[in-house]
Amino acid sequence: MTKKIKKLSFIDPSGANLKEVKIFIDKVINELLNKASNAEKFPPLPKKNINLDKFNFNDLPISESEIFKKIKMIINNSMNASNPFYLGHMDSLPSTMSIVGDIICSTINNNMLSKETAPILTEIEKKVTTNLANKFNLGQNSGGVMLSGGSLSNIQAIAIARNRILNTSENGLIGLKRKPYIFSSKESHTSIQKAAMVLGLGTNSVISVETDKNGTMIASDLEKKIKKKIKNNGLPFCIVATAGTTITGSIDNLNDISRISNKYKLWMHTDAVYGGALIFSSKYKNKLNGIEHSDSISFNPQKWLYITKTCSILLLKNKKHLYSDFYTPLPYVRKNRNEYHLGEITLQGTRYPDVLKLWLSLQHIGNFSYSEIIENSIKFTNLFKKHLLTIRNIKISCDPQTNIICFRYYAKQNSDKININLQNFLFEKYNIFFSLVKFQECKWLRAVLLNPFFNTKHIKKICSAINEFTKENKNQKLKKSNV
Repeated sequence: MTKKIKKLSFIDPSGANLKEVKIFIDKVINELLNKASNAEKFPPLPKKNINLDKFNFNDLPISESEIFKKIKMIINNSMNASNPFYLGHMDSLPSTMSIVGDIICSTINNNMLSKETAPILTEIEKKVTTNLANKFNLGQNSGGVMLSGGSLSNIQAIAIARNRILNTSENGLIGLKRKPYIFSSKESHTSIQKAAMVLGLGTNSVISVETDKNGTMIASDLEKKIKKKIKNNGLPFCIVATAGTTITGSIDNLNDISRISNKYKLWMHTDAVYGGALIFSSKYKNKLNGIEHSDSISFNPQKWLYITKTCSILLLKNKKHLYSDFYTPLPYVRKNRNEYHLGEITLQGTRYPDVLKLWLSLQHIGNFSYSEIIENSIKFTNLFKKHLLTIRNIKISCDPQTNIICFRYYAKQNSDKININLQNFLFEKYNIFFSLVKFQECKWLRAVLLNPFFNTKHIKKICSAINEFTKENKNQKLKKSNV
C-alpha cells in the first residue's frame, strides 16, 4: 500500500497494524460503554447546539487523536436511548448481542444481495423469516424478506398487493380503466402515503378511514367507504390495518378487517411494525388475534425487540408472491436452477445483514425472556397510567393497548400551550423527555415505555415532577386572577 495512505485506514490483511487498530477501537468502545453504562447521568437529548464548522470534508488526513475528539463529540451529542427517561419515541435501548452483531456485520461487510455475497447470512435470513412467519401463524406456504426500515417493508407490501391484485407488474397503471384505492385508518403511518406516491398511485388514492376514541379503525366506516368507491367506479385493492399506531399504540380489530377484506376480495396488509412484538408474549399475543389472516405483515424488531437499527421484516402468507409479483433477475450472479437470490425479490439490492443482529438476540434472549420483557413493559405502562390519573388536571387519551400512553394537562383555555410548557419543564429541569403529538385535535405528551430498566422509581420521579408543574401552573393562575 502507498505510503500516502494512513497506517490505520484499513486493517492490514497480514496483521501488520493489528496492535494499533485494537488500541484505537478499544478506546472508542470504552467511550461508548462509559456513556451506555452511565446513561442516567447524561440527558436523553443534548441541550446545547454544537458548532459543526469543523465537520466539513478535509483534503489532508488528520490524526487518530483528532478523529477520536470528533467521535467523542458525536457520542456526547447524540440521542441517549439507554436513559430510562428517554420516553419520547420508539427508539429502544439496543440488546447486547445486536451491538455485537453490528460489529461483526461491519467488519465482514457482507452483502445480502445474493448467496455469493453473503453465503451463510442469506440462509440464516431465510430460516429466521420462515420461523417468524410461522410464529404469526401465516401457514405452511409463508415466508418473507428483511428490509432497512418499516417504511420500505410497507412500500414493498403495497407494491406486491398492487401487482398481484391489479396485474401491474409489467404494464404498470396505464392500462387500468378504474382508479385504484388503498384504505387505511387516519391513524395509520405516513409510509402508506409515501408508498402510494412512489408506486404511481398518488396520495389521494389512500382513503382515510375514521377511528374510534381509542384510535382504532371503525370497521363500519371502512366498509362504507369501500362500497362508495365501487359505486363510483373506483377499484379498491388493499386494506392496511395497523397493529400498534404511532401515536397511541392502538391495535385495529384485525378479525373485522379480515372479514371485510375477504368479502370484497382485497389484499389485507397489517402494519405491525410496532405491535408485532406482542406475538412473543404468551400473555398478550391475543391482542393480535386476526393477524394470521393477513396477506402480508410488516414488523420491526428494531423497536420492541431491541435490535440496533435498522431491522425490519416483510412477511407474506404466500411467499411465492415474492417471485411471481416482485421478481427482477440479477444477471451478474450465479445461481442454481429454481433458486432465487434475495436481491431479486426485495426492494433493495445491496443490503446490510440485519438478520445477524436479530438472530443473535433471539438466540441469546430467547422467547421466554422476550415474553417477560414485553409483559413487564405493559405492566409498568398500566402502573404509570394509574399514577398519572391521581394527578390533578391530568387526562389520558385512551387506555393503552401496548406500552404507549398519551397524557395531557387539561385546562379550559390554552391547554396546548400549557402542554408545550409541561414538556419543556420536564426536560429542562429533570431530564425527562416525552414527545409532543397531535391526537383528536389536541396536543398530548407521549410516553413510549420501551426501556427494560424503566421501573417504579422512574414513575415516581416523573409524577412528582408533573405534580410540581401543576402546582406552579395553579399558582400562576391565582396570581393573574388577583391582579
